[in-house]
Amino acid sequence: MFNFSGSTKKRVVNLGNKKSGYNNKINFLEQSRLQRQEREYQKNKEKSAIIIQNHIRKYLDLKKNSFAIINDWLNFPINNEQDFNSWINQFINLSKWYLLKQDDDLIYQVIKSLVEQLSDSMFEIYNTDGVILALNKLLSGLKDINILDLIVQALHIVISKTTNLGEVHGMINNLVKVFNNYELSPKQREVVIDLIFMINIHDSYHDFIKVLTLDYFDSENKKYLHVLRNTIGPTTRILQFDDEELISMLSTYLVIHGSEQFTQSDFLFIGSVLENIHCRLKLKDDDDEEEEEFDAKDYEDDSKLNSNSASNTTTVYINDKISDSLDKLYSPVFIQGTIDLLKNESSELKNLALKILPALINLYPALKGKICMLLSIVPNCYKWFFETIKEHELFQLFINCNKDYVKTQELENIDKSSMESFWQTVFLFEESYSYWLIVSNDLESFNQDKLPIDDVKQFIDFLKVVCLTLIFSSNRSLFPQYINLKSISTTLLNQLYLKNLRMKFLPRDYWNLKDLVFNVDLMLSIIAEEEESRINAEENDEEEIVGLKRFKPVPIEILSKLEVLKTLPFFIEFNHRVKIFQALIDLDKQRNTSFNPFMFDEPKLIAKINRDSILEDAYNAYHRQGANFKNRLQVEFFNQYGKEAGIDGGGITKEFLTCVVKEGFNPDNAFELFKETGDNQLYPNDKIFEILYVGMDKEFQQIKLDYIRFLGMIVGKCLYENVLIDVSFAPFFLNKWCNDGMKNSINDLSYLDNELFKNLMKLTKMTNDELKQLELTFSINLKIDNKSYNLDLLPNGANVEVDSSNILNYIHQLANYKLNQSLKIQTKYFLEGLYSMISKSWLSMFDCFELQMLISGGKDDINIDDWKNNVEYGGYLDDDPAVIMFWEIVEEMTPQERCKLIKFVTSVSRAPLLGFGSLAPKFGIRNSGNDSVRLPTASTCVNLLKLPNYRDKKTMREKLLYAINTEAGFDLS
Repeated sequence: MFNFSGSTKKRVVNLGNKKSGYNNKINFLEQSRLQRQEREYQKNKEKSAIIIQNHIRKYLDLKKNSFAIINDWLNFPINNEQDFNSWINQFINLSKWYLLKQDDDLIYQVIKSLVEQLSDSMFEIYNTDGVILALNKLLSGLKDINILDLIVQALHIVISKTTNLGEVHGMINNLVKVFNNYELSPKQREVVIDLIFMINIHDSYHDFIKVLTLDYFDSENKKYLHVLRNTIGPTTRILQFDDEELISMLSTYLVIHGSEQFTQSDFLFIGSVLENIHCRLKLKDDDDEEEEEFDAKDYEDDSKLNSNSASNTTTVYINDKISDSLDKLYSPVFIQGTIDLLKNESSELKNLALKILPALINLYPALKGKICMLLSIVPNCYKWFFETIKEHELFQLFINCNKDYVKTQELENIDKSSMESFWQTVFLFEESYSYWLIVSNDLESFNQDKLPIDDVKQFIDFLKVVCLTLIFSSNRSLFPQYINLKSISTTLLNQLYLKNLRMKFLPRDYWNLKDLVFNVDLMLSIIAEEEESRINAEENDEEEIVGLKRFKPVPIEILSKLEVLKTLPFFIEFNHRVKIFQALIDLDKQRNTSFNPFMFDEPKLIAKINRDSILEDAYNAYHRQGANFKNRLQVEFFNQYGKEAGIDGGGITKEFLTCVVKEGFNPDNAFELFKETGDNQLYPNDKIFEILYVGMDKEFQQIKLDYIRFLGMIVGKCLYENVLIDVSFAPFFLNKWCNDGMKNSINDLSYLDNELFKNLMKLTKMTNDELKQLELTFSINLKIDNKSYNLDLLPNGANVEVDSSNILNYIHQLANYKLNQSLKIQTKYFLEGLYSMISKSWLSMFDCFELQMLISGGKDDINIDDWKNNVEYGGYLDDDPAVIMFWEIVEEMTPQERCKLIKFVTSVSRAPLLGFGSLAPKFGIRNSGNDSVRLPTASTCVNLLKLPNYRDKKTMREKLLYAINTEAGFDLS
């Protein structure tokens, strides 16, 4: 019970700074804690000091003892083998427990003593493995180069005295670090490398073989080669290295090998390395400028190669040293040795050769010609290849399939290893035979000692199916080196196709397909999309493969057919390719047409052309237009009477183009831009090059080159506007249009000068004495302005006599000059103009003869039935007497007169390429009245003949012939 006193306890308010008792208690506890911590810290500090002192005393004692032990070891008396090995064991213990903790001077003294004793002693070492491990430990733990040098010497001595070396893991890696991280004298480097080869695979196989990537080996070494042959061999462990390491490895092996004969061990190792290299080599200092000297590879037609071939293969750039060493793989000795393996009865050795030779061809494209050349001179080599291929079941499958290509399912049932060997053989044969077709002339291509014509025909039967099978295959893994195999197969088939164009040894319908159908309309939409992608990539400067970006997925079969169009276009009918070509032009016109069709404000390029100076006026008006020359032209002609009559609805433009062509390509005009062959076929005037070569009249020659570029634009404009022109170009010149990088070969020389070609072929039959009597050298004499100049076909060619050893090279050099070098600059300018109008990829769909048809139409005569069936009449019926008389007169005309009549109406002297049914607008004949005095007239812009209703045939013939022979411009109309 609480008592209440009547008063309450009041709250005490502390107005001063005096701390309460509670706070004092807290402060007291905190102070006590801090004091305890301080006492603990001092106690630990004292304890730590005692421990440190103990350790220091112990360390000093140990150091003193270890120094004493080392000193005792240094002064250890060695009187016999037992003392020596006891001394060695003490060293092992020193290395394990004491040595690494000493200063460098003492360590140096110890290792030096060891080296001296090892060098002088004749005693056997009982525990060599222990010594080696001890030295290896020191090698990895020390950094003083002087000590490391002594350790290497010691290891060298110990290992050289060892007859049964055990495993020494990590030593080669330690030695390589010494080699790479320190400046070693040549002698020191030699000792390190010697030691590595003494250890070899007793350490890691990987570490040993990686030594071959060191940039040290400069000369052959029989001792090292012996080690390599006996240790490495073929192995899958090479897979652990990348391409650059494998190339260095291979180069080093060949340096060490030197001039020794190649053994089976060498071939096995080289084959293993080559098999795992997946790149191509190029010399670092190589530039992309075109060499003018003859080389077989220059004549390869790369236009038909699969574009993926280059893009999917990495290029590794190598220096001169590596290049020089790799040359040994392309030497006659090595290649002949590999060929011997190829013909060996052992399937293992044969497969080894089939690994090496194709790999060498792919590895270094600049040198693959050496392999192919050596194969070409082996007697009956091609026959052996072909017989080997024929014996395989795959050959029979492809020959007898009776289809355009073999289905993937049929190939999957064949043994994979057997297939790999077969395709490697096919690849090797195709590469070598492709080379032979390049360097041989048409007269010797099918010699009996090579591959007779019947065998060639059978091989083409096989190759056709192979190419299409590779293109349409859905399982690329069935073919080793798929891209390379497809590339050479399509290249070779193109070569044989071109050879057949010249020699005609195959039936005309040979290239017709059996069951493949090319739906041009379906393909056109894909081609249009791809073309759009290509142009966008060019405009945006994107580095991408054309065709990768697609708006919608495209069936594989359609893509394969597009690839056929690009790489083997001759499988597709010419008329279909012409349709594709014209569709691409139409697409380009739509893209480039910037006018509003409802406002009729299409941009026009206006020009006033005088009939007396057509070429000069046209050049001055249009040569700077470039791609704008694709726009519509508005031309006004002037003659001696003034402006000619006529409204340009297209006919005057056609007249303008054909007149410029006639004047510009006339070999006798003032500029002499082009010359004619014996068959009246045009090619650029080589005098332009010759005058530039001697450094004369450069300004005028530059003007000529600009005119040539303009004529390229004119021809491109004719193709762009579907205007046929009456001009014939030489096939070797047209070859450049299809592929501007292509070089013509000796076989094309017959088109330029058949007499020269025959005479050069006669040289190959002459004896050495007969050749020397001709006093030929590798130079030619140029006659310019009655002065003589010398041009070397080779460096210092004037001093190189032609004999039986170099006659083939002389022939190729001369052909190269005539067909390539002397026409290079003129062709370059012409193609610049042509390609500004027409994409070169469009022209690559055609061969040179098809391209000529594209330019000037097909046959020289007119198909009258086709013409008659595609005429529209105005004011006439097809059975009117005037119409009947007209067609009778046409049939009685000469081919030349019919061409003139066509030109009178359409302004082009040839029939439309795809027939009169493709002419737009249709060929028309309109009744222009009953006045028999009037001449027939024409509106070329609408392809319309205005024919009066003549009453008799004689009058009609006279009036027609007069009109078509007058060439009065547009005045008659």
